[in-house]
Amino acid sequence: MMTYLPQSAADFIGSARAVADILLPKAGHLRPRRQGTLKLLFYGPPGVGKTSLAQAMARKLADPWSIQSINGRSVNVELLRLWQEACWYTSCLPGFTVKIVDELDTTPPAAQDLLLTFLDGMKDGWAFIGTSNLDVGCIKPRLQSRLQPWRFDAAPTDTLIQFLKQFNGHVPDQTLRHIAVGSGGNVRAALLDLDKWLDVVGPPGAS
Repeated sequence: MMTYLPQSAADFIGSARAVADILLPKAGHLRPRRQGTLKLLFYGPPGVGKTSLAQAMARKLADPWSIQSINGRSVNVELLRLWQEACWYTSCLPGFTVKIVDELDTTPPAAQDLLLTFLDGMKDGWAFIGTSNLDVGCIKPRLQSRLQPWRFDAAPTDTLIQFLKQFNGHVPDQTLRHIAVGSGGNVRAALLDLDKWLDVVGPPGAS
């Protein structure tokens, strides 16, 4: 099973690369100063790098113990009250404190209301990154207004083919094209399909 853990902007493709080119250097610049806040919303179709970029940014901003990643369905009033309390005693920590909420659109309405209050009261050295698979209509407009939106699009077919080649240069171009087209620009799905194909066919020269 191949692993893909992008670290730098060059590891992303398509629109995710364009966003990473802007935000990853910014994250690296902010960490030593520990000044200001980040409030971001990454939205777009599944598998195009939203969560991967959120995690890469978190690693630039914070130490591992200062990063929390959670699904929107698990965000509740009790958790948000803990986050609000934590804002008051993290000023002495190195780096940022980062909260990542995947599928922010699934966060219950009551929790969205308190999340709005949390974002308004965030202290310097805190970052919040929400992701959404295009269904931003389920995120309350007032909450959306607190977040800087970044749209991610499906990866272009030719770009995705070149990306897949780096994992195994022996896969026929036609096979890579079938995988890229079949994925609909979903990088995660393309990697899984390539992995399955390699499991069946095996490495070059395999009987």
